[in-house]
Amino acid sequence: MPTSGTVGSTIFSNQQILDHAFRRCKMVEQEISGEHIQIALESLWLFCMTLSNKGIKLWNIVSIILPIYEAEQTVPLPLGTEDILDINLRTLNRITGTATATEGVADNAFDSDLDTSCTQTTPAGDINMTIDSAQTAAVSTYGILPTVSGDWDFVIEVSTDGISYTTILTRTAEAMVAGEWKWFDIQGITQFTDYRLRATGTTVLDVIELVYQNAPQEIPFYHTLNRTDYSNLPDKTSPGRPTQLWFDRQRTIPELQIWPSPQAQFTLAQITGYVQRQIQDVGEMTDELEVPDRWYLAIVCSLAAHLGREIKEVSEELLQRLDIDASTYLNDAWTGEGDGADTFLRPNISPYTR
Repeated sequence: MPTSGTVGSTIFSNQQILDHAFRRCKMVEQEISGEHIQIALESLWLFCMTLSNKGIKLWNIVSIILPIYEAEQTVPLPLGTEDILDINLRTLNRITGTATATEGVADNAFDSDLDTSCTQTTPAGDINMTIDSAQTAAVSTYGILPTVSGDWDFVIEVSTDGISYTTILTRTAEAMVAGEWKWFDIQGITQFTDYRLRATGTTVLDVIELVYQNAPQEIPFYHTLNRTDYSNLPDKTSPGRPTQLWFDRQRTIPELQIWPSPQAQFTLAQITGYVQRQIQDVGEMTDELEVPDRWYLAIVCSLAAHLGREIKEVSEELLQRLDIDASTYLNDAWTGEGDGADTFLRPNISPYTR
């Protein structure tokens, strides 16, 4: 018999998860009401939100690039962040050269002066920097500090002759906020002599600073403080190079409280690393749950066990069987959640923090 010849192509929708869970509860289609479906969707969301309490979900680890501002200790984390894993301070070398622009004072975008800007009035303009051909640079990080807020359409392009350009980054409806840095990392970049930011569509460029950087140096924060240690710092506004942090787990937007307070020389640096974020919302019946295939059976069994506690049609005897299945398959799923790396033992003595 032939095999399918495909892998990773099976689609398992939320509808199928609910159908299997109801069948495990021994409910036939005629017994399932709209209320039952709503309860199932809510229970599925509740269960998914509690997975972070058990361990690290490898598929929900994401990299971050966070801006730093002079004298500001509070750094908001992305919405949905559950925990921080690896946090570094990254410093880079800013590339300089000859600046030109279709409109506005191009040098204002590269002068490190936050009181000046390169302001254009015509859509689809560009701001360009040409580096001495003897000093070509492989730029890996790009930063834009906009003067105005809005949804921008733009590209970043590179060239070796200033004539033929190649697009290395495209953004459509990128949410830009006046006075807030937007940083982008690009992999696999070789050396070029010309770099430019070019607006597309109806976007009009108005930029305080445009930064091209290379030679990144990332150094881990030396110590993660708990709330008491951070509270006991005698001068939280002391300026310097940030070396320590407190992870403040707010209800919606968690924050990093960093110390010392960043000096002006670190405003072109970034906080980088990895965080664990929430699973995406359950969504509609036709959507897929944001879990890898290896987790689906554990999800189905766990949902059935949760439904058994909310649906009166499920007997106590059946509920016990559902609990056993949920525990078995959920344990298997967590056991298999590894990346193949060597195991290191790290004592975790945690009072009220992690």
